[in-house]
This record gives sequence, C-alpha cells and structure tokens, in this order.
Amino acid sequence: MKKIVLSLLSIIFVFGLARCAKKEISPADQKLDNKTKLEQSADIKGDIDTDICKAITADFVYSATGKPIVKVQPDWMLPQQACRYYFTYDPNFNSQFEDQKFRAGGQLIFMMVENLSVEKQKQGLEFLDATYKTEPTIKMENMATYREDGSLRDIRLIINPNRYVRIETNNGKKGITESELINFASKVAEKIQGNLSFEIKKNPVELQEEKPAELGESQQAITDNFLSSLSALKIQDALAMMDADESTKQAWGVNFNTIEKLEVKKVEEIFKEEWTASRQTFKVELEVKVKPEGEQMGWQNGVNYRWITLEKNTSGQWLVHELANNP
Repeated sequence: MKKIVLSLLSIIFVFGLARCAKKEISPADQKLDNKTKLEQSADIKGDIDTDICKAITADFVYSATGKPIVKVQPDWMLPQQACRYYFTYDPNFNSQFEDQKFRAGGQLIFMMVENLSVEKQKQGLEFLDATYKTEPTIKMENMATYREDGSLRDIRLIINPNRYVRIETNNGKKGITESELINFASKVAEKIQGNLSFEIKKNPVELQEEKPAELGESQQAITDNFLSSLSALKIQDALAMMDADESTKQAWGVNFNTIEKLEVKKVEEIFKEEWTASRQTFKVELEVKVKPEGEQMGWQNGVNYRWITLEKNTSGQWLVHELANNP
C-alpha cells in the first residue's frame, strides 16, 4: 500500500536585539540625526500579520477588486499563514479528486506570508528557467514571476530579505485577470505600508460557512478486531479486513507470517481534526516478537508503533486502508 508523507518546510524567525545609550547631542549632530531618520523612514516597508486571513478580510478583497467574496478559507495545511478568497465556490469544482480538501474550490485569490530568503527564491526560479521582474505599478519592492509560456505565476511583495507576501490566482480557471491581480497586489502593498488610497466597503454577500461533517462514532472496534486477528495469528482473517487488492494482500500475508507473537499495549485516536465521515486514524503500540526475516520487513523485536487508517468503502464497510510505521 502507498503511504504518502508530506513534509512541510521549516520556517525560522531570527530576532535582533538593540541597545540604546544616552549621550549629549549638539545642535549640529541633532540636524544630522534628523536627516538620517528621514532617510531611514523612506526605507520603511511596513509589515502584515502572519495570519493572513485575519490581516486581509473579505471586505478588503471586495473593495480592492470590486468582486464579491463568497467564502474565505484558511489553507488546510498552513492555516496561520495562507488563505483563499473565493469569488465562486463549488464542493465539486475539481471533480478529478476524491479527497474533499482538493475537490472543493472555485475562482479565487490565494495569499500566503512566507518567511523565506528572497535571494534563494530567485535562485530557485533561475534554476527552473522561470523569469521574474519588478512590477513598476506596485509602489513597494516586489517580484512578479512568470511561467515558461509567459503567463503570470504570482506576485511577491517583499517586506524584508527574508519575508514576503505571495499572491496568485487560479491557474487555468482564473479568479481575476493578470492586470487585475497586479492591481490587487498594489492595493495590498498600500495596506502593508499603511497608506490606503481607496475606501474599504462591506462585502455585499454573506460568506459561506464551513459546516462540520457528521463524523459518526469512532470505528476503533475495527482496529481492535484487526489487531486481535494478528495477535491470534489468524492472518487470513486480518487480510480480509484490508481494502488492498490481492497482490498487495499477498505481500502483507508474507509480512504478517513473520510474526511469532504480537501483544497490543495501547490504541489511541489521533489526527481527529482530519477525520471525515469515511476516514479515521489510530496510533497503536505493540509488543512484537518476529522471525529474523520480519526484521527485514519493518518489524523489530520489542516495542513497535503503527498508524492504522480506516476508510469506509462505497458499500459502507469500514476496512483497514493504511498500515504505516510513521504518521
């Protein structure tokens, strides 16, 4: 069975400390000091709350684009940094996907605060033969990136060398045109700099709210029964509870037949925030004794941890969908 592991980029914030000391300043020095302050103020770019859904509201996006927003959705993977603003929303927008997180969608603007090196981002784009340039209509340091076909990929408003706001729209199903995206980015730049040139008006439509899915009862009993079959070395019974195809079941059969003894120490529900009406995950602690070949198949003598994901098939039957040695 396949196990997809998604690793997230680590973001490191570095804070500097400054010391202030008192000293006598002459009138001439005071003049120079004021001049320096004025010069420095010209370089101030401002900043924005990392929680972008909080910083940029539906009212702001509507006022900046003239297009009503029907839904504001924090990104499911990085909810404190990224946000989607939908002009249209359909639960089956991307019908090729089964997972509801990917299936739902619509015409939108996507925004994300990223604490990454701007220079390294440029190097990465150059490595990919992508192009980028400064968009002169945006009154803030920026980088507009383009695909090989010349279409606009995204706009990045650079707050400092290691922090920027990335803004984009749907690829192929555009929420707004490229010129509209550039215009919107210029309005966000004004927001960052605290110098709005337009009035914030109320978004004219009521936002669609996320309705919590009916999860139903925990299916831990399925996990318990599966592990009980393994503990009793009833391998065929355990395989019958898996939704794999025959060749995969045969492979698991070889694996399970290396078990000489298996004792369940603990079963716990995990990742409950990601549970759906048809998917649940459990973490189990096992005490295992295996044949020597079992140690070549992911087992070790002693304590083993496994993550078991159950899924409900089209017939309404819950089966073991994934058995993994990592989350």
